[in-house]
Amino acid sequence: MIENILILIISYLLGSIPFGYLITKISTKKNLLEIGWKKNSSSNVYKNVGKWQGIIVFLLDIAKGYLSVYIPLTLGFSVEIQMACAILAVIGHNWSIFLGFRGGRGVATLIGVILAFDPVYLSIILIPCAIFTIIWTASVGTLLSFLTGIFLSLSVSEYALPGIILSITLIPVLIKRLSPISEIQGEGKRELIENRLFFDQDTIPPLRIKRKKPL
Repeated sequence: MIENILILIISYLLGSIPFGYLITKISTKKNLLEIGWKKNSSSNVYKNVGKWQGIIVFLLDIAKGYLSVYIPLTLGFSVEIQMACAILAVIGHNWSIFLGFRGGRGVATLIGVILAFDPVYLSIILIPCAIFTIIWTASVGTLLSFLTGIFLSLSVSEYALPGIILSITLIPVLIKRLSPISEIQGEGKRELIENRLFFDQDTIPPLRIKRKKPL
């Protein structure tokens, strides 16, 4: 019992490591939580701090998600504990104890989690995200990847475990998209809520691929 509690705490703490905040502070002396969309995410770092910083943060966030599952898996903990560790890592990223329970959206950490469970499953579900990142926006692609993963897990029994994790972690991802919650309370906020849920921003982003004008 004590071992189970300790490994769960370790996974949460791993997820809580605010690499985006730390890399930004080290490289620019700025507070990431006051930059861009004020979230501890690799996308915020990439867009509003620097490309190389964003790539490093993305890889580190994947690594901490991977380790949160790899450690209990290697030590022989039960599948249930492994799943709980995976979910806690994402929650830790989104509500980091080191940032006063602020954080990012948990997508990169979730990629690391799924990578530890099943790399093939991960490669399949990332296809929609990759396509939509090129033609429109990664936020829509991320939702389609979630749906693809859930459908795949219902269709193929060997993908049931990562599918369950994907289904559960969709909740904290969507909650963080809506944040700050205070801005969506009250009447007349439907459009804002929809835009944040689907596009992860307050407005609808333009298509990246422009149609050619007729000659």
